[in-house]
Amino acid sequence: MVRSTISGCARRAVAGWALVACLAVATPASALSISAPADFTGPVDVRVSLSAGDPAGPVSLWDGAELLGSLQPTDGVAVFGAVSLPAGPRVLSAKAGEGEARVIVAKPVYSWSAPGSPTWVSPGAKAVYSPCTVKLYVGSSTATITLSVNGHRVRTLACRPGGLVTFTGVKLTSRRPTLSVEETSRSGETATYTRVATRYQFPYSTCIIIDKSEFRLYWVRNQQLVKKYPIAHGKHNRTPVGVWRVLAKYKTYAKGIYGPRKMRMFRRVGSPGHYRYVFTAYGIHGTNQPWVIGTMASHGCIRMYNHDVLELWPQVPIGTFVITRR
Repeated sequence: MVRSTISGCARRAVAGWALVACLAVATPASALSISAPADFTGPVDVRVSLSAGDPAGPVSLWDGAELLGSLQPTDGVAVFGAVSLPAGPRVLSAKAGEGEARVIVAKPVYSWSAPGSPTWVSPGAKAVYSPCTVKLYVGSSTATITLSVNGHRVRTLACRPGGLVTFTGVKLTSRRPTLSVEETSRSGETATYTRVATRYQFPYSTCIIIDKSEFRLYWVRNQQLVKKYPIAHGKHNRTPVGVWRVLAKYKTYAKGIYGPRKMRMFRRVGSPGHYRYVFTAYGIHGTNQPWVIGTMASHGCIRMYNHDVLELWPQVPIGTFVITRR
């Protein structure tokens, strides 16, 4: 249990003390041992017990290279009272005797205090689509972490100090949402840290974005990216770039060239304040040639896999904006 909470540095320190102990033990019958909580949550007593085979004389207690104290054992036990440790993974060691007779024992522990500041990985400085993935390395002394967006709780995850946690599918509910994480230590202490993210703004709250260079259709509802679909578009890149609206929807012959569903795209013409949308031959539909998805294959229409257009078609209201971009 303790090993999961200590860092690689602490593990290397434990390994180092183990090697020292192996080289320094002169009496195979030694039973020198440390009795202390695996998790420190404040000043605690540390007991060092010796057996008859251990060297006589004072016993010293160390936190890494720092001497915490030295005591003469009573009835084979040295009690170091009210020991406090800095936050984080530590290695306690006890030493008895000197020279070739010296024995050493080490014990990895973790000292808990108020949680330390996390290190944010994502989202970064650039705008991100919503929903997004939030990643961060939690701070020291953190056992659980709770993510909130604009004050609304998303979820709570168990974690270990310094570990990477990932929150998937996080909806950003405003253009510049405040992300906050509340870290809680095993001792119940809490600390809250915040940062502001930037949500990518689509041209319309609900719309379809056709990205020709990516061969992707983005379905957006209420500024949230619902799903991305692979597509094919016009041969020789002939699908026009512009703004459209879906003003007609059809059920079509499932085995035909349009697949089972089609949405007619009416193109915007005119000038600002005087726009109108005119009938065109362009549409978004299925295909009886699924192998062309991801290529320039049509006369200008947007082709989708049949199962994808069946999923998308009922979600798209009449009047939905469509943006085709390079």
